[in-house]
Amino acid sequence: MPRLRLSAYFRRRVTLLVLQRGQRLVHLTLPRQRPASSIAVAIALAVFFAAFLTPSGYVLSNLNQYRRQ
Repeated sequence: MPRLRLSAYFRRRVTLLVLQRGQRLVHLTLPRQRPASSIAVAIALAVFFAAFLTPSGYVLSNLNQYRRQ
């Protein structure tokens, strides 16, 4: 089977993915982190507790109605 001749331009552009060098990322440094304020932490904790405990509190307060069904 004869080998196909490819132009130098085409041969240079086609490479295996395994043999390519990794390209550098545009952002090499991590973004500056600001410490969370105590108010933001308190609000986040209140929202999480309310989101998880409100439905369970509703079910527990209406448990007698659920048992009747």
